[in-house]
Amino acid sequence: MKKQSKNKVIKINEKNLPKRLKKIRKAIMSAETTIGSVHFEKRSNGELRKMAYRLHVRTPSIARIPKGKKEKYKTYIKDKENLQMTVLDVNKVVRDNLERKIGRGAWRTIPLELVKRIAVKGKIYIISG
Repeated sequence: MKKQSKNKVIKINEKNLPKRLKKIRKAIMSAETTIGSVHFEKRSNGELRKMAYRLHVRTPSIARIPKGKKEKYKTYIKDKENLQMTVLDVNKVVRDNLERKIGRGAWRTIPLELVKRIAVKGKIYIISG
């Protein structure tokens, strides 16, 4: 019988907002080219969103480049100033004009101050603070 591996749980309960955001960004970035999972509250209605994401996607087959995101450096600076991060949501179903499914993948912005949980590479980060 195969032994099940347990995920390592890491708690981030930093009260200082800039330090907490830095740790959250580092945890999300640790996914590198693999798929990670993030849970966060939506800014619009406070609803909890659970999303599988991917970073460093150069040419997704379906998702278009986000508006105003053509220059990588400007995107990074804008996201850093606005306490957010732009990632590719790998489970978002994309449909054409006739509502036929044509693929998966859409760009999403994660509000770093509202992140509750991150799972990446066998580690689970629980954020409170």
